[in-house]
Amino acid sequence: MLNFARTMVNSPALAEEAVQEAWVQVLQSSNSFEGRSSVATWLFAIVKNTASRHRRRESRIREHEVLAAGDDAIEPLSGRMHPAGHPDAGHWSVPPSRRFLPEDRTVAAELVGYLRAALDALPARQRQLVILRDLVGASGEEAASILELSAEAQRALLYRARGNLRNELEKVYQR
Repeated sequence: MLNFARTMVNSPALAEEAVQEAWVQVLQSSNSFEGRSSVATWLFAIVKNTASRHRRRESRIREHEVLAAGDDAIEPLSGRMHPAGHPDAGHWSVPPSRRFLPEDRTVAAELVGYLRAALDALPARQRQLVILRDLVGASGEEAASILELSAEAQRALLYRARGNLRNELEKVYQR
């Protein structure tokens, strides 16, 4: 849901805020779910509407205020070390995984970076559809409903989106 919201707003912080607000709306209006669609379709429609509202609001806010909201640094070891006052303070509460070598993580991070850049190069509707179908796992009918497309338009847009994504990734790997 967060990845989907990020396609609609310019700031990761605003995307997180939109998803949180969407969950509050889900909890407040859960009794209004009529079952005419799947729960996932209903949830993503709420996220879409909430993110759209945030995008409209964002366009009225000066850019430096939006950037200032995203400057909060998150401690990378938060929750993985025992807190001060604990008998094992300063030691791991959840040790790091030894499963992967640092080189593996570097290659994986590089690949994720290439994929994110390729996704960002796609037009917004194509990016949203790829995220819904390939990352979230929504069915074609659910994605078409969320994005307000016909089934045929959804299939054609997904075909073009995956082709464009492949072309963007081929540019990186043909260097």
